[in-house]
Order: sequence, then C-alpha cells, then structure tokens
Amino acid sequence: MRILQLGDTHLGHALRTWGGPPDWSRADDHQRAFEAALGPAMREEVDLVVHTGDVFDRSRPPPWAVAQAVAVLRAVARRVPVVVLAGNHDRRGLGVHLGATGQGLWIVDAPQRLRVAGRTLALVPHRRTAEAWAAEAARVVQGGVDLLVCHQGFAGARVPGFTFQVGRPAETVGERHLPSGHVGAVMSGHIHPRQVVGWGPHTVVYAGSTERTSVGEAHQPKGSVIWEHGARWTHRFVDGPARGWARCTAAADVDRVQPGDLVSVPAPALRR
Repeated sequence: MRILQLGDTHLGHALRTWGGPPDWSRADDHQRAFEAALGPAMREEVDLVVHTGDVFDRSRPPPWAVAQAVAVLRAVARRVPVVVLAGNHDRRGLGVHLGATGQGLWIVDAPQRLRVAGRTLALVPHRRTAEAWAAEAARVVQGGVDLLVCHQGFAGARVPGFTFQVGRPAETVGERHLPSGHVGAVMSGHIHPRQVVGWGPHTVVYAGSTERTSVGEAHQPKGSVIWEHGARWTHRFVDGPARGWARCTAAADVDRVQPGDLVSVPAPALRR
C-alpha cells in the first residue's frame, strides 16, 4: 500500500512580482508544483492520494484557478482515489469550488471517517482552537483508524522564528489532546517547512507546501511525501520543482542567482 501526501498547494497564489515574462504570475509556479507532486498518482505508482488542506490560497479563489484544480484532481481520481481536506485558507469549504464527492474524489469540509482504498481514515479540517479540534478528533478516531489526516499546528512544529506551543496560538494541539483509540499514522498540512513532530506515541508528518509562498521559505525544500504501509508505516520526502528564490542585500549576492530564480531586494532599491 502506497499513499501520496501533499498539501498547502495555495493554487491561485498570484504574488506580485516585477520583471517576469509577459502574462506570467507566481500562480503558474504553484500550478506546476501541484501537478508535479501528483505525478506518481498519474503514473499509478501509488494507491491513494491525500491532500492535507489549503488547496487554494484564498477562500474565494479565482475561477481560472478552480477550473485548473478541478481538471487535475478529476484526472487523478480516474486513476487512483483522491481525498482532499479543507484547510484554513479553504474556510468557505471546498465543495462549493470542487463539486461534490464522487467518482473517486472525496471532498472533506467537515470531520468524518472514511473507508478508502482498504484503509480507514479519520479526517479533521482546520479548527481555530485545539479543544474544538480534539473533540472532533476523538469522535472520528473512536475505535481506531489507520490514518488521522488534519490541517493543524502541533506543539513542536517550527516555522522561521517561531515554535508552536499549546496555547500559542490557540489552535496548537498537544499531548493532552490525544484521542483514544489506535492511530496508525498522522498526516497534517498547515506548516510550510516539511518536518516530523512528536505527538505522544505518534509522529506527525508535515509534507510542507509544494511551492514557496514567500522569501522566508527561500531555503526550504518543497514537495510531497510517499508513505508505504506493510508491516509498519514508513515515509519519505520527495523533492518537487520549486522555483529558486534569492535574497540580495549586497552586490555580491547577485553571483549566486541562478537563471529562473526569483530575486528579493530591499525596498529602497525598488524605489530607485
């Protein structure tokens, strides 16, 4: 059994840039990274795809971004089952954009328990408080599951300059929020640097975002995760085609810029 985990694709993320090719925007990078991450599914090298949330960058994504996402997800779902969970950026719900569950594609806007590809999944979309998340996780995990899928901050998760702790912010899940019942593996979205975080007897695997959303992610590898489930759960990170991003604060920094890289320069330089 092989599962492809991806998340935080932020489709439609049209960050303003200067100097790019005509009619190009960063949304093209995000779409390219999304499609590349799904490559193993299109080649039928996995048995299930799980998207852990923040499909779109905005809760009201542009129609062209929705049309592109629907086309890709439906194409994948014709080959292998696809489960897509709502993240905080998808707070209006994904069903309104992606359509109803069916034909190999499951759209999850509310906590639920699913049996897909021979595995039992507990799915909990993003919640603003750890207590609300814990109550819903306890309900859908009850009796045990193979996978717990969520879009949440867990204590110990790190982003540049900050480590999540219970209560900081209020959404952060800690050991006291553990559901009872067996949980085979835990997949989460929401944190853009890929990482593994301890959570009581479990580990939470963040695939990270598929593409860089800010210069703060310039040195973070991006991509997806491939899981294998045999006698036990194992996972490995897979690098994707994220665009390079260089921060240039001095003339010498220009030497390390590669063709096709994004370049960030101090604001005063932009005004000259």
